[in-house]
Amino acid sequence: MIPEGPAATMPVFLALGGIVLYAVIRLFPSAYRGRAGTLSAIWLALAFLQMLVAVLQTPLPPQTSYLGLTTGLLITGIGAIAAFASQGLLDPESPVHLYHPLILFALAGAVAVGFATDLFTIFVAVELSAVPVYALVAYRHREDPVATPAAMRYLLQGVAGTITALLGIALLYFAGQTLELAALPDALAGTDRGMLLTAAILLVFGYGVKLAVVPLHAWLPDAYAHAPAGVTAILVGATKIGVLVALFLSLSALPFGSGVFSYLGMLVIFLAILTMTAGNLLALNQRDIRYILAYSSVAQMGYILLGFGMGMVYDLELGFTAGLYYAIAYGVMKAGSFLVADLFGRASGSFDVGQMRGVGTRHPGLGIAFAIFVLGLSGVPFTCGFLGKLLLEQAGMVTSMMSGVVLALILALNSFVSLGYYVPVLSTLLFRGPPKDSAADCISPSFPAGATGCVVLLAVVTVYLGLFPESFDWITHAAEQLFPWGMV
Repeated sequence: MIPEGPAATMPVFLALGGIVLYAVIRLFPSAYRGRAGTLSAIWLALAFLQMLVAVLQTPLPPQTSYLGLTTGLLITGIGAIAAFASQGLLDPESPVHLYHPLILFALAGAVAVGFATDLFTIFVAVELSAVPVYALVAYRHREDPVATPAAMRYLLQGVAGTITALLGIALLYFAGQTLELAALPDALAGTDRGMLLTAAILLVFGYGVKLAVVPLHAWLPDAYAHAPAGVTAILVGATKIGVLVALFLSLSALPFGSGVFSYLGMLVIFLAILTMTAGNLLALNQRDIRYILAYSSVAQMGYILLGFGMGMVYDLELGFTAGLYYAIAYGVMKAGSFLVADLFGRASGSFDVGQMRGVGTRHPGLGIAFAIFVLGLSGVPFTCGFLGKLLLEQAGMVTSMMSGVVLALILALNSFVSLGYYVPVLSTLLFRGPPKDSAADCISPSFPAGATGCVVLLAVVTVYLGLFPESFDWITHAAEQLFPWGMV
């Protein structure tokens, strides 16, 4: 179930928006359907503002869900930016009347996760978020023949993950006879450790499919590369954080004294190291900028999971705070980088990095924004990416154990490896002239002002969160909801 309260009604508000927008956009003449993103962005902005008002209340009402409000602000904020940025980039003859409602339904599910109080509501919210995205990945199937196979691969793997997670939930219900997160720790006390560990592993791998944890990541590169840029921005910055919260909120229902957390944390750390290393190595061999960013997303999820894994193994709240902060930072930076990559690909007529030489110089505003995103993902100071990685490094160091220091070094080494593909991309896009056989030097296409403005806004947020991390207190409170055993 979802608790009462003005902010907790946001999932319903967003889902209602999907229905309203479908009816309204159907009435638009085809020539004006390209502007439907404004309606979607306004609806999401209203949800964002309502949650922001709830956040700014002093004192906060009792039973406030810091987790729900924190993740809800990120999800609706990125959703509004992605919807507005889609204007002028979608074919008005395509089913725009389905595009925006499906986005609102997907975001409604992602927002609902943070406010949910039982395992089944979490599961349903994750599926509500995933099902519309399966269709949205295939949205450009007419002009891109790879889009449909990419969506089918995502669907098949997603369904397998759904069944796996549902089996884990069923085991916990069988053992505890309840699905309420607050009641499960006591209800599961004394349950066989093997059953608890089996259920938890099923949850990790079930939700791990949607998080694209290696080796469950095969769907991600094609889906990210061939979905519309606005959909990819929502995938990386909104729905994925919903699944991340779903996983660790579900695991928080396990009894602390069961002894499963250290084993589970070691599994998460192993998957994190495997994910970040494989993602970085695979990105090194890519020439398509969309695939470079896609495999980079796999590596970034490894960084995020490392924080949560350290929190579980070392009983360290800072690990959860660092993981959640970096997830938020990743969502902002990666959404912006995919939006810029799409615009640069349109300007160059190709997504091959070699054919995009100098495109950032011809569009300096977008070039600077892209540099900010990439430098942030690399961990350069004055960005939220640097602050997130610094928190993860600190989490490893404060354990005062050699294993924690080794994990911090592995993170640093992977960040260094990522420079092997980030630096050449920046160098090519910003500091090299166009190919000799290219007409880009005499033709400089203009981009929709809305898309450019949205990218610049995300770049400003990237720097702001790095310089003024006032959100730390909120993220710490949100992390406590994922780490309840640390409060006893």
